[in-house]
Amino acid sequence: MKSDRSRAGFTLIEVLAVILLTSVVFGVAINGYIDLSRGTQRASDTTREIRRATAILDHVARDFENVVLLTTPPEMDPLEHPWVFLGESRHSDVGADHLKFVTRGRQPQIDDVHESDLEMVAYSLRHAADDDSFELMRWSSPHLPEALDRDIPSDESDGAMLLAEGLAYFGVRFVTEDGSVVDRWDSSQLLNSSQLPTAVDIEVAFYDPDWDPGVDPDAVLRNYIRRVVLPLRPLDLVELLDPNSLVNGGAGGAGENLDDEGIATTGGEERTPCGQTPCAGMRACAVIGCIQKEGLFGHSIDVMFELALESNLSFCGWRQSHSPQLFWLIDNPACR
Repeated sequence: MKSDRSRAGFTLIEVLAVILLTSVVFGVAINGYIDLSRGTQRASDTTREIRRATAILDHVARDFENVVLLTTPPEMDPLEHPWVFLGESRHSDVGADHLKFVTRGRQPQIDDVHESDLEMVAYSLRHAADDDSFELMRWSSPHLPEALDRDIPSDESDGAMLLAEGLAYFGVRFVTEDGSVVDRWDSSQLLNSSQLPTAVDIEVAFYDPDWDPGVDPDAVLRNYIRRVVLPLRPLDLVELLDPNSLVNGGAGGAGENLDDEGIATTGGEERTPCGQTPCAGMRACAVIGCIQKEGLFGHSIDVMFELALESNLSFCGWRQSHSPQLFWLIDNPACR
């Protein structure tokens, strides 16, 4: 009788099955690793882009936070007035991409020599040389021109410096006192004569080589927006130099006096009662901007802001309990 010999090893089918299962496992693992790597790269790119956008917005916002404007005296020709706040669009559909204004943010270069902190600043957007992206240029000068100058330098030969590159667009929109938003501003023109917006919206997006300019950028590009409140309203130099003006503790400027009840009047007309102003019913800090203006005008003003915040004081209560010489803190002239 012949004994059966046991066969050691695997059949061909078993070997093929093992190879197939191993291939599937390796395929899933490799795809997972690739997806993970791509996700990590996207997250890294997004983080890098956010940091770039934050740096740009911080730089531009810092200039806007220090904007200052002198009003044009009635007897002066506007073309002889060097102070200007200008914003116009040349390349962008999201607001003004060419801007020029005066700030008080300049740091003195020499400690022991008195230097003005005033600085003329300009931003301009220009096409990049290598692709369809844009470059954001910043120009500044410690010297104000002798007369109105709307020219906005945008080249290194003019003293402009590259602030950011690889942009799809850059734009600034302006918020008026009634809350509406406009795309351009010119303080030297009749519409915005000697006026500043109450705030600006700064928007920026980075260029993507795969982006089709014919496609809505909001659908494919990640945009970054920052709203900046302009803490200072236009300054009236004539009023500031007048010892009888309200800001200097007097009864009032030219033509402004107090009636028999001690209420300020202008040109014979009584000042509008607080209850009839647009700010009636609002909190004091919502009108005077306690948080936005903190640290700008000295310790005593900051203490006043803190008290108004802690007590949640109404605006009319604040206006009644404070001297008219502090009414310049009220942004809306109709509420003063």
